[in-house]
Amino acid sequence: MSKIPVVKKEIYYSLKKTVQEMSRKPDGGIVELGKFWAEFKKEQPHLVKIVVREMKGFKTEKLKAAFAHGVWIAYVALKSQEEADEMNEDWGI
Repeated sequence: MSKIPVVKKEIYYSLKKTVQEMSRKPDGGIVELGKFWAEFKKEQPHLVKIVVREMKGFKTEKLKAAFAHGVWIAYVALKSQEEADEMNEDWGI
């Protein structure tokens, strides 16, 4: 069986709120995204290579940005759910 967590609605709502808050910032959340990518490079260097290789195939910056946004959303959602599942397990929930 897969070890990838199933993202629950609580993570969905939390991430949705995060995206809304980031979009309201003057920089559009660039600082947070920069921190994410720096950490992502450390944690998942081989996955970053795949993502960057795939991004090079897109013709426009807008498509590259959309792909990168999708990677960010998916990774953050899965990581957040993993952390929530671990906490629930530690607390016996």
